[in-house]
Amino acid sequence: MLRVADPTRAAVAQEAMWLAIRFRHAGWLLLAAVHLASRPDDPRPEAAATVLLAVWSAGRLQRAQAGRWWTVADLVVVSGYLLCTLSVVPSAAAAKDLVEVKIVAATVISFGIAQRVRVSAAVVALMLGLLYFVDRQTPALTPVMFLGDLSVAYLLVEWLLAVGVRRAVLRAAAVHDTTVTAAADSRIAAEVTAARRRYEHEQWAVMHDTAAATLLMVGQGAAVDPARIARQAARDLTVLEAGIPMPGDGTSVDLPELLRRLAGECATPITFQGVVSLPTPRGLAWTITAAAREALTNIDRHAHARAVVITAAPGELVIADDGVGFEGAPGEERYGIRNSIVARMRAAGGDAEVVSSPGAGTDVRLSWPADVAAVPAAELEPEDERDATAGVERLGNSFGYGMVGVAVADTLLQSTLTESAATPSAVVDALLVAVNVGCALAALIPRRREGTTLALMAAAILGSLALTALLPADAVVGGANWSIGAAGWTVVALGFRWRPLLSLSALTTWWVLVCAIVLVRSPSGDSLVVLGYLTAAIFFLQVFTALFAATLDRVARDAAAHHRERLRHRTADAVERTIELECRLRYEQLLTELTPLLRGLADRTLSPEDPAVRTAARTEYARLRRLLTQADGVGHPLLADLRAGIDEAERRGVAVTVEAAPTERELPDEVRGHLVAATRMMLDASLSRARVVVTADAAGCTVSALGDCPPETLDRLALITGATVDTEVLTAGELLWARLHHRFDTMERA
Repeated sequence: MLRVADPTRAAVAQEAMWLAIRFRHAGWLLLAAVHLASRPDDPRPEAAATVLLAVWSAGRLQRAQAGRWWTVADLVVVSGYLLCTLSVVPSAAAAKDLVEVKIVAATVISFGIAQRVRVSAAVVALMLGLLYFVDRQTPALTPVMFLGDLSVAYLLVEWLLAVGVRRAVLRAAAVHDTTVTAAADSRIAAEVTAARRRYEHEQWAVMHDTAAATLLMVGQGAAVDPARIARQAARDLTVLEAGIPMPGDGTSVDLPELLRRLAGECATPITFQGVVSLPTPRGLAWTITAAAREALTNIDRHAHARAVVITAAPGELVIADDGVGFEGAPGEERYGIRNSIVARMRAAGGDAEVVSSPGAGTDVRLSWPADVAAVPAAELEPEDERDATAGVERLGNSFGYGMVGVAVADTLLQSTLTESAATPSAVVDALLVAVNVGCALAALIPRRREGTTLALMAAAILGSLALTALLPADAVVGGANWSIGAAGWTVVALGFRWRPLLSLSALTTWWVLVCAIVLVRSPSGDSLVVLGYLTAAIFFLQVFTALFAATLDRVARDAAAHHRERLRHRTADAVERTIELECRLRYEQLLTELTPLLRGLADRTLSPEDPAVRTAARTEYARLRRLLTQADGVGHPLLADLRAGIDEAERRGVAVTVEAAPTERELPDEVRGHLVAATRMMLDASLSRARVVVTADAAGCTVSALGDCPPETLDRLALITGATVDTEVLTAGELLWARLHHRFDTMERA
């Protein structure tokens, strides 16, 4: 069974199966009809079997169905037909003996296209066994003589060609799927990392916007009104415990209603203007109200304003105050504006602008796409168009190469394995073979113009017509006329990159002209019957193959589109699991450390004037401020590994500062483990302060760790060995400094 992970391969295999079913039953039906029309004096059992085969094929064409039992039923019907016929050893020169071979040919080719090798091989063995069984009464017939007959031997050739094309196309489809899946997995990993960063940034920003301000006031002793601190702490707890919406939450909420609730937390009087109701996706509404909360907090804290006007419109929210304002644009030092307002809105696909001047108040303008459907949190980027096109082109090329192989092999085998006639001469015959082979090989030219393609098709067709015209009349439908079949495959090979009308028109023109020349040269009933058999067994297959070539591109692109849709769902699920299992747990851990202090301030069981409470507030504020200020480097994999060590050090009262520059190069596991182990050792040993700086460039990655560590830490660091990391350790008084550097080219040389 094909894996769901290989959608293009599965789709191509499915299309090949339907091609095989249609060809099989169209061929059977036409062969049976020609047989019934040409041999009205058949014995009753043989005639009944032929009628049954025709009726069965017509029904299967009208209502095509696939599945194991339908396949078994097809084999039972064709086996019954063969068992009811009596014939002699097949001979390509005798019209009356062609039907069994052609029906077997249609069967083995269709199974070679549709089924795995072991299944189609079993079908070939069954068909040849039945063919031998019904011909067992032929005088002096032996298995060697039977298999040595050209018509029977060529059945094996046709099966091998069908199997070869199937394997080449499916292999190319599987490679395409593997490439797409690998790229998608990489994008999913990147998207999960980005979602984690966005969610964590939002967690820290929310804590900064709420608890940080309260803790700063308490820690600095600026709280003159315990009742105000209690109200602020209670508000902070309400916001923090409400949680943050999951990425992609598109349920609609009314944005003005949320803003009106927010206004109740603001000390400055607020007036609303603009739209009364504005349905907005929940995730986007959260982002807008969070940015608005930070703007209103700044107004209460710094603006000394008498009034605030909030104007809401589709895609825009303006918060204007009449406060003291400030001069110039907000700088990098204004963390609240940079991270809680501007960065928030940009992460949601919008933007923010803060305009102010001394004495003229401040305007905060938040904007977002008016027709946004949801926050772009877990959206998978579409597959790069060049990769998709390359994959589909690779698949088409594989099919084209298979068709070239079929055309060349068919030409060479038929022209060398059949008995040559007196006319044309060997030189002319060889020249015509060279023309057909050359035209087939020309199909490998990648950038071939349509005019060139038509000229090559015309050359192959003219070569076939010339051979048919030069052969003796009694050989035009015999083995010497190798071009019946071979020229058609050359046309299919040349036309696989072009619109199907080109191949179908050329094929039809070629076949009509060949049939016309044959009937002019050999105007007999036997010739007409043979042409009917050849039409069903050869021409129909080439027509179906040309149609299959035309659908291959569509099938591959449709499969890729469905694959991308599944990957979008995979990404959304992966992001949701990451947020649910990691980020929310992390958020709850942070709240566990923060909530008792806020709750004590809110219910006034803790006094903001208590020195111990102030110390705890300063410690928590410093931790929250660090989380916010390290936001630019938090996505670094080393910081993710060091998070537990940083948290543990801070719980021990160590003041930890972290700086990290992102890197696009992936660190080997051994190197990453070495860097984390050494840095974690420094963090665990630090007594009161520690600093970790991660830098990276095209040449390598460097970790600098500084801490007030005991002297024995130096000996412990020396025990960490085994990775390609240059370690330099210095001491300065009570401070220990370790510089760990990994050169990217070290692993490449190794």
